[in-house]
Amino acid sequence: MSSLASLTEAQYGLVTTRQAELSGAHRRDLSRLVQAGVLEHMAHGVYRVAGAPRPCLTELRAAWLQLAPELETDQREVTHGVVSHSSAALMYEVGLLDPLRWEFIIPPPRRFRTRRQDVTIHRARLTAGDVKWVDGLLVTTPLRTVIDLASLRFDGGHLGLVVADMLERDLAHPGDLSVALAPYAAAYGLPGTTGREFLEHLTDRQGQRTSHAAHR
Repeated sequence: MSSLASLTEAQYGLVTTRQAELSGAHRRDLSRLVQAGVLEHMAHGVYRVAGAPRPCLTELRAAWLQLAPELETDQREVTHGVVSHSSAALMYEVGLLDPLRWEFIIPPPRRFRTRRQDVTIHRARLTAGDVKWVDGLLVTTPLRTVIDLASLRFDGGHLGLVVADMLERDLAHPGDLSVALAPYAAAYGLPGTTGREFLEHLTDRQGQRTSHAAHR
């Protein structure tokens, strides 16, 4: 454990089998530590230090580590996988989402397959400006997150709540959101609508829902 201490501390108590091996540990060492109650098995090839503070969305962190199990957190770049879509919204604590799957973007040309039924891999191009570090994870920016959700025709009510929360918390500028949302207005049944009008439509719906709920 002494050889893994700095690594697990930097990764919120998590470590992959490959990272441990590169640090000088062996698979049998990890098995012994699990049997001794020192480590907990989180996911295939991912362990957590028992008793360590359990950070928010630990399962999401474990799934992200699986995307490039040989790399430590500070060695990862956009090409190795980024938290995205509904999972990114969870990281920003916007909307009222309870997704059944963890979502990531892995830009081409890299290919990655997973057997996990609770993980969805999207293939899309990303620039350095599309991502940021959030609590030790590479995550799509709030603006890019909205674009990704809208491109999948994410439920309008939920998208509106995500956008409204971002505006309320100053996570995104309304002008930038208007420009980003403009190409998707027609897909949401509002052809000929400007991005600003679409944004107002989404946020007005949330205001109406809140008002109705308050009068019930």
